[in-house]
Amino acid sequence: MKLSASDRELIVLLNQDARMTSAEISRQLGVAERTVRNRITRLINEGIIKLVAIVNPLDFGYDLVVDIFCEVEVLQREAVIAALTQMPEISYIAVSTGDQDLSLQALFKNSTDIHEFITTRLYRVPGIRRSRTVLVPRIVKDTHQWIPLVEDFQAD
Repeated sequence: MKLSASDRELIVLLNQDARMTSAEISRQLGVAERTVRNRITRLINEGIIKLVAIVNPLDFGYDLVVDIFCEVEVLQREAVIAALTQMPEISYIAVSTGDQDLSLQALFKNSTDIHEFITTRLYRVPGIRRSRTVLVPRIVKDTHQWIPLVEDFQAD
């Protein structure tokens, strides 16, 4: 479904501050407040956007982020995914292609926790053959900041 350029502008504003009032959005976009409320409701109801609270891991002491790339047994992939989704340290799981089957991101408070997780907990998951861990010193753009391209929207 193509959305309008105004929808994109609305999404950009909500992505910056989901608590921005309809009145403020209305002022910035130059449209009626009722229009803003109706568009937000439509975008939510159609599943195009979700208004959620995003936790800042740093505020909870999780200042170490690692990307983990796993090679898994093909016939056990779904069981591995099910086990990994239960691990609270893991914030992101994706099926990938190439020389790795799964891509994970995990958050930790210290290097001891990373070591314990990798060497004892991760390798206890049946079906994981091998993993590669990369320390992420700084996230420049996070997944919740992504906005579709301008050309994905129709002119108003």
